[in-house]
Amino acid sequence: MLNQSTGLDALHFARRQRTRLRVTLRMLDFAGNQILAHNTDRGLKDDSLDGSLRSAQQEVVEQEIFSILIQEAPNLLTATARVSERLIFVDAAQNLELIFAMVRAQAWRLCSC
Repeated sequence: MLNQSTGLDALHFARRQRTRLRVTLRMLDFAGNQILAHNTDRGLKDDSLDGSLRSAQQEVVEQEIFSILIQEAPNLLTATARVSERLIFVDAAQNLELIFAMVRAQAWRLCSC
């Protein structure tokens, strides 16, 4: 746990995927313009032992939520859903789409889904 070269406490998770759950609402306005809204990344830092644990815990919880969403998406009665390994598209209403995506943490701001 102790990093010899820097002297900082650090944990290394061998299977950590460093992905976050991004929820996007995509809709078209009356003029046909696309409007996007999504949750924000709080940017937890891994520079301390506490930060590493919090980041890893948040990632695991979000991955579990996403896996439950994948299981439940086909059971939607009033909306259609398209599911892939890291994306779920839900046609919530006319011109309104809800997107759940597992996105690499460092690519969070680059995603335009």
